[in-house]
Amino acid sequence: MDQSDIKYTNQRIEILEFLKGFDGHPSVDDVYEGVRKKLTRISKATVYNNLKFLAEKGLIKEVNVKGVSRFESNLEPHHHAICIECGEIIDFQSEELREYAMKIAGKIDNFKVESTDTNFYGICKKCKEMK
Repeated sequence: MDQSDIKYTNQRIEILEFLKGFDGHPSVDDVYEGVRKKLTRISKATVYNNLKFLAEKGLIKEVNVKGVSRFESNLEPHHHAICIECGEIIDFQSEELREYAMKIAGKIDNFKVESTDTNFYGICKKCKEMK
């Protein structure tokens, strides 16, 4: 992840600031609506392209849920619990799980694993209570 060639445009700075202040994993639409409050002339395509660029450069993470890209600024190693009903994403940390995943990943022939992400799918408390 080479971050030396990143130009910190006004749009990128506002997107990064929005993500840092957002509690959760916003979609492109969420980021667009949030950033548009400060940058009224920004387009959704600009937001999308910058999110993809920032994720490629390792400044943010992209999480895909039900075919929808969600983004986060939390770059600490962590896992996700994802609700299959509403799509809510809950971050959680487990050093034990991360170590175990890396141990298993080390057994993959001809492949050097850099990191692992584990997603758990189920039903969140809110959705479970509504059933």
